Amino acid sequence: MDILNTMSIERHSRARQIELGRSLKGRRKVYLDMRFWIIARDTALGVRTEPVARKMLHYLRRGVASGRLVCPISASVFLELIKQPYNPGRRIGTAQLIDELSLGSSMIPSRIVMGTEIHSFLSHAKGGAELYPMQELIWTKVAYVLGDTYPSLAELSPSEELAMQKSFFDYLWDYSLSDMVKTIGDNMPPSDRFANLSRETNKKNAEYKDELRSFAQTYDTELRGAIEVAGDVAADVIHQLAEKEAGRELSTTPGERANSVNMCRNLLYHAFKRPQTKDTLRCLHIGACIHAAMRWDKDRKFKPNDYYDFEHATAALGYCDAFLTEGPLHHLVTRPQVNLEAVNGCRVFSDVEAATDYVRQLSSDS
Repeated sequence: MDILNTMSIERHSRARQIELGRSLKGRRKVYLDMRFWIIARDTALGVRTEPVARKMLHYLRRGVASGRLVCPISASVFLELIKQPYNPGRRIGTAQLIDELSLGSSMIPSRIVMGTEIHSFLSHAKGGAELYPMQELIWTKVAYVLGDTYPSLAELSPSEELAMQKSFFDYLWDYSLSDMVKTIGDNMPPSDRFANLSRETNKKNAEYKDELRSFAQTYDTELRGAIEVAGDVAADVIHQLAEKEAGRELSTTPGERANSVNMCRNLLYHAFKRPQTKDTLRCLHIGACIHAAMRWDKDRKFKPNDYYDFEHATAALGYCDAFLTEGPLHHLVTRPQVNLEAVNGCRVFSDVEAATDYVRQLSSDS
């Protein structure tokens, strides 16, 4: 029996991700938020002509062409891109440059990165060996920037459906962002999904701000909130590991599920008493730090676009080598009490000249 033909669609997807991750291993990852993508796009189109912007684009292109750099995107970059007007000088031009500098690569959705980190953490806790490094598991192609999708046709036999799913997956694997943008056209209106969230967050923060006594206490509060969500993810991982060990599907009662979620929340929270956990569970740590820093600055208000920025920061600071972003976010994540550059050694820049100089160094390194 041909193992490749009988491999599940999920394993097929994972195999392609690992292959991509290994192909990107020798490249330094430079993450541009939308501000820097716009600067680079306008420079590529000749709209911006200042020397420093032209140098930055030159070094980015040189680094990608030489195999030293790659500029991956994330779901937040994609969602912000779709908000741009559909014309050659905006969305189409941005997508074309992203295709060039990203080599079609993207980070998997943040919730899946968090789940992958939790899986690695719990596998180690159970004494298991890490099969693949995180850098081989967190990259995908731009068509799957929002997650994997597999078509299903009930009239097909299981083998026919699997073959169809793999063919469809591989077709989209090579689909460019420019092709995605053309396919979407103006049919995907901008979403205002964070407007209500920012209003509710500001309201609650104002209500409880007098209870915050220190940054450490604020971080602890935010970490507990993040772990509330992560507990469900961890319980899923525990269940998967138990099924793998048993070699069969296992069912749980609602009570057993609730107990598992609570146990996982306690396990994750107490794990953060050890400093090394911040490295293993980077998404939880970075997210808690950023929200704590925002809340500790008691006069600062959340804006809808902040949530895109937080996603940019989590992706870049966790797994990239450089993060080019806006001034306020730069200052937020590099404050001494936050110091998120220390998580992964990712350097943060908001000044175009400083960013250009660092990209030049990365593009020249052997």
